[in-house]
Amino acid sequence: MKKRFRKIGIAARLTAVVAVILAVFLVPWVWQVAKLAQDKAREEANASMRASTGLLMSDLKILKGDAAHYPAEGTAEYDLLRANLSPYYNVDTPYIIQYYDENHKRVLIRSPLMLYYHPATGCCYGIDLSDFSEQSLREMNEILGHEHAQDRLITVYGQQIKTDTGFIFFPNRLQIGIGDGEWTAQTPVEETNQFRSDEGDYIQGVWPFRTDAAMEGYFDALRYLDTELRAIDGENIPDEEWAEVRASQRYVGTFQGMPYDDEVLLATAALVNRENAYGTCFHLMLPITIALYLIFLFLFYKIVRRMVSDPLVDTAREANRVSILAFDEFKPDLNRGDEIGELNRALSEMAATLHTRWDSERDLEDKRQQFVSAASHDLKTPLALIGGYAEAIAQDISPEENARYLAAIEQETDRMNGLVREMLDYTRLDRTDELKNRKTLNLTALVCDVLTEYAPLFEKRRLTADIADGVRIRGDETLLRRAVGCLLENAAKYSPENGRVYVRLTNARNALLTVENDCEPIPEDELPRLFEMFYRGDKARDRAGGHGLGLAILQKILALHGLTCKTENIKGGVRFIVCNKD
Repeated sequence: MKKRFRKIGIAARLTAVVAVILAVFLVPWVWQVAKLAQDKAREEANASMRASTGLLMSDLKILKGDAAHYPAEGTAEYDLLRANLSPYYNVDTPYIIQYYDENHKRVLIRSPLMLYYHPATGCCYGIDLSDFSEQSLREMNEILGHEHAQDRLITVYGQQIKTDTGFIFFPNRLQIGIGDGEWTAQTPVEETNQFRSDEGDYIQGVWPFRTDAAMEGYFDALRYLDTELRAIDGENIPDEEWAEVRASQRYVGTFQGMPYDDEVLLATAALVNRENAYGTCFHLMLPITIALYLIFLFLFYKIVRRMVSDPLVDTAREANRVSILAFDEFKPDLNRGDEIGELNRALSEMAATLHTRWDSERDLEDKRQQFVSAASHDLKTPLALIGGYAEAIAQDISPEENARYLAAIEQETDRMNGLVREMLDYTRLDRTDELKNRKTLNLTALVCDVLTEYAPLFEKRRLTADIADGVRIRGDETLLRRAVGCLLENAAKYSPENGRVYVRLTNARNALLTVENDCEPIPEDELPRLFEMFYRGDKARDRAGGHGLGLAILQKILALHGLTCKTENIKGGVRFIVCNKD
């Protein structure tokens, strides 16, 4: 699993992380929206409760009229008051009205739970189910509610009250036909009149409870109202019971007195319709949120692919070109100002360094091959001569010839030893990156000492020296002596007898040491090659011999001191100039 995760691209990984982070933030956001929806639903319930309570107070005032007292329970006036309050009732706002009659007895009027019938005559019939028990109402809900509401024949027994708008029945017994049988519910109220619904004449109305949740809220509200009345009557309600009653989130409730009649108390409640509130707050919210969530993740993935993954793939492709030494095809994006641009620039610097080193290695390999070829060529001739002389000595020649051949063998051997020493010196210098024995030297004294040491070479030549005082340099004394000696030896070797040799030492950076000598001019195309290993012009070879390593060793020594040697033709000769590289 871990290996598979590592194979997933950066864009996919970042998108997954962002998806999780967004989900984490969306959860509290949705929770907050849900909380706002609940608050909205409770505000709407409170508004409905205030409106319903206002209408109820106004109706009570009108219905009472100028009567001195409210009617006693069980009287015709009581039944009429109860019936006249029924049309103004909303099942979502149950209430209990408490007042005291003329005999100072407490009277309660509960909000009706109406099942309405609308016959063809236009008269409204209502059956108040509020006197039935909770258990009976639950059973009615199973029989009359939802999909069974249009398939039942109902017979109602109870009291019938005529109002201005229709008839209200307060049943004490109710029968509902179920197939070949029937279901019956009964209250303790004495039977009076009978009302029987007829399937041909009457159309069944809507069951009061829209959903089971609305029914449960209604029962919770009734329990709350009963508890409020008990508390108003002075009963000590345990805290646990209050907590249990108020724990329901299905309603909001309150109680208050009539502003113009202190004897009347209203305990009201309103069901919280969260379904409508959620429908308002979450209308199309879920599909829109999911769509925006997926669109954002898709765009984020594409952006990361474009800004991070694809440039990294391009960088990896360019790095692969460097790995196969395809430096000419290496073209990274160096214009980016971000971290990938820094990576590309670092990769470009690395590629340039590798390219330089690769070219240097190839040049070094070419030089090594040239070195081996030239060394083989220069060693082959002396070895052939030594072999020929040795073979001649073995043939019992005369003592004079024997001595001459032995002298020739010794001369060739010395020449081979000199060549081998120079090759070893060049190889050692080629592997040296910096000087170990660097110190401040008096270059004036060093050049004068070398001139004195090489004075015998200039006995038959006109030597002129112009040596400035106080010239100092940091470097290796032994190597600098050899470099100066190489220049003097080269000038003496390639200048004719009675020829001019001029040596000049100054403090100038562009002409530290100058050595001139008379000789035939060197072709311009051969001047840069004088410092190559084993390179010698044909005329120089014929005249002075040599191994062709002296000037190459000179250039190596000067490079270690931050110097270089330049060559140029002058009138009647050649000039060698030692100066700083920069």
